[in-house]
Amino acid sequence: MKVLHLMPYCPVPPIFGGALRIYHMLKTLAKDYDVTVVMFGDSNNEKNMRVAFDGQLEHLIVLPPPVSVKMRRLSQFYALWTKRSFFHLLGSSREMHHALNTIFSSRHFDLIFIEFPHMAGYDFPAKAIKILDSHNIEYEIYRQLWMNSRLSLRKLHYRQEFNNLYHYEVEVCRKQNAIFTTSEKDKEILDRHCPAIPKFVVPNGVDMAYFRPSNDLPDPYSLIFTGMMGYLPNYDGMEYFLDAIFPLIRKKIPQVKIAIVGSSPPQSLKRRASSNVTVTEYVPDVRPYIDQASVYVVPLRMGSGTRLKILEALAMKKPVVTTNAGCEGIDVVDGESALIADRPEDFADAVVRLLHDASLRKKISRNGNELAAMRYDWSVIGRQIDSIVQSLVIRKMRTPRMIADQELLPF
Repeated sequence: MKVLHLMPYCPVPPIFGGALRIYHMLKTLAKDYDVTVVMFGDSNNEKNMRVAFDGQLEHLIVLPPPVSVKMRRLSQFYALWTKRSFFHLLGSSREMHHALNTIFSSRHFDLIFIEFPHMAGYDFPAKAIKILDSHNIEYEIYRQLWMNSRLSLRKLHYRQEFNNLYHYEVEVCRKQNAIFTTSEKDKEILDRHCPAIPKFVVPNGVDMAYFRPSNDLPDPYSLIFTGMMGYLPNYDGMEYFLDAIFPLIRKKIPQVKIAIVGSSPPQSLKRRASSNVTVTEYVPDVRPYIDQASVYVVPLRMGSGTRLKILEALAMKKPVVTTNAGCEGIDVVDGESALIADRPEDFADAVVRLLHDASLRKKISRNGNELAAMRYDWSVIGRQIDSIVQSLVIRKMRTPRMIADQELLPF
């Protein structure tokens, strides 16, 4: 089967959530199908892809991104005065439009696999099965950002993004033959707004062979959080943790420390660094940092999709304390495979309990690791993806026109 895999950036090296998902999705597709990759990137990205997928791809086409890093702020300002969201602009490219038209005029594809809604606005062949891997419900994230922002200019930007994204995202979702979501909650949201499109919950996963538990003893009274710190839900969660939760923990355990590990932390987070708080920049390997910690914390208040960071912690047998928002889409059970708390006092108490109780840490760690191996190893998810693709092929053969466009429902 001929597959076109369309992606907004290079997933190599797979060092953050979206890249990890794309990387393992591509590995799954390339194992069984003839895959052509079309993506935004540069010459270094192309080189990395050819090294990582040597001989596994039929074709690789790399195009310059429509919005450079230097132009992001200007593009965000520009989006305020248009009916297109900034997120949409990140996928809108004349070069990509021309390249896809050229490819489709000379090659046949049975399946078109699209990463993120902002890459789904192009014209695709009607006969191909189109699957959108949504990663998140982007308009839902911006709705949360709009509702939680206190700064007037940011609030205006997030509200505008939400309004524009909602209409765009629902429109492109209704043009797909199937949609992958990472959580049941995301599936339920899309079911309200494009009910006729088949949706499949394909959770984020973890490479259990790579994220293996260590036999080294962790530092006592040490906490860890990892993630791309330029991502607002991540740094919002950690600033909230340092302001509202960490002081409560320190009252009971003065020597407690936390390492916040990830690229592009904002200055507002860097300023909170102290003898008890380490804030890193990008690190090539998060595993040594996770190894050193006694407890992994995920105090997120907003977001969509699922957190690969939790799966990595479970795979490395680290006990996790998280909010309900933080563990969305992951089937952890409070008191069994993680401790879940939303109020600052409850979150702090859960961390203190784990730091003081070795038997509880062992129980949570063991159960969490077993859950990750059984449900979330990428090899397990790969088989699920292949089964879904095969079912869609069979359905396509039985029903030539799989879906019909519908009127846009109100939010």
